[in-house]
Amino acid sequence: MTAWAENPAVYLNGKLMRANDARISPFDHGFLFGDGVFETVRAYGGRVFESSAHFERLAHSAQVTDIDLPFEKDGWDAILDEVVRANGISDAILRVTISRGAGPALVGHSNGPPTVLVFPRPVPPRGPADWERGITCALVDVRTRSHDHLNPEIKCLSYMSNVLALRQARERGADEAIMLNGKGFVAEGSVSNVFGVWGGTLITPPEGDILPGVTRAVVLELARAGGVQVEEKPVAAGRLVAADELFITGTGWEVMPVTFLDGNQIGNGQPGPVTRSLYAAYCRRIASEHGIEHWGGELEL
Repeated sequence: MTAWAENPAVYLNGKLMRANDARISPFDHGFLFGDGVFETVRAYGGRVFESSAHFERLAHSAQVTDIDLPFEKDGWDAILDEVVRANGISDAILRVTISRGAGPALVGHSNGPPTVLVFPRPVPPRGPADWERGITCALVDVRTRSHDHLNPEIKCLSYMSNVLALRQARERGADEAIMLNGKGFVAEGSVSNVFGVWGGTLITPPEGDILPGVTRAVVLELARAGGVQVEEKPVAAGRLVAADELFITGTGWEVMPVTFLDGNQIGNGQPGPVTRSLYAAYCRRIASEHGIEHWGGELEL
């Protein structure tokens, strides 16, 4: 483990401190009820990627759940920069959690200000060979949140469906789970969005029954700019195994090819041309925006 990750500097309610010294009230509504929202961002070269898009999604989640966001965009950037500098990190994942705060142990009754916690963690090590190998996914019958229960576009702390889905996938030897929505169509991964390629057309589940990922939005933008035919529409679960290419996107995963689904090989078992092209464009975007000479290791994209 990276040295700083053993006891990183974290931001808690306006102060920087070591993680081992951080304390949150036992009456915090995020802990008691999952009453809060969060964002996970990625730092490259010491700067957060797509910071504005992440802030906008966090602000939307907070508005819909009626949680006071205790900072504006400038404050958001300052806090993230402070955590990055305090840990002396360049490439890392940062989690920003905001709960409704501490109060009586009753649903909806919190008198305190919101609790704000930001902590970093290392990026899982993955080299060119890992990317070329791709990952395995398992289709699990754990349904994502639907509009009948909770707006799926809110990135909230109530993540039990995602946790159970990933546990089931890992028990089956897979790296990531692919979940269904309330109608039985493909929704998303436990911490990712899902894309498939059929006959050269890139298809991904539409907004409405998924959490629209920031990485997902970047990939869609890059695909359209690169002349790839794109469709956002419902995808039947049974269609995935017949895809020419399959990949997932996310802050940690970036653009990651899926080469096996439930033990079935996808395509020829290697990253396909559309996946390669989009990952190459994604790497160039990172390098350009963050002043990095090259991103993506030694991949032959």
